[in-house]
Amino acid sequence: MNKSREIISYSPYTLALFGVIGAGLVSYLYFLNLSVVHVVIRQEAVQEVQETRNQIALLETEFISAQHTIAARMATVSGFNQDQAKIFVTRNASPNLVLGQ
Repeated sequence: MNKSREIISYSPYTLALFGVIGAGLVSYLYFLNLSVVHVVIRQEAVQEVQETRNQIALLETEFISAQHTIAARMATVSGFNQDQAKIFVTRNASPNLVLGQ
């Protein structure tokens, strides 16, 4: 028996088409992966910024508390006394002078 193989030859246009499709598929997967990584990194950065803001808020609270403590100590060293009860002025429901009621 005579067994022979047929040699399949592709035209250069077919090979170029397969190459373009392969390159397109590889590029699509690369950029899809790149976008997913970018989203994850962005979420981590946003979380770090939020944690930093929380730490800044806590430090500002401690600073204001320490500032009030120091101000109170400086006032007592200078001879000032404790504040007395504050009196607030309220506006009674008096008639409006423009309307003349």
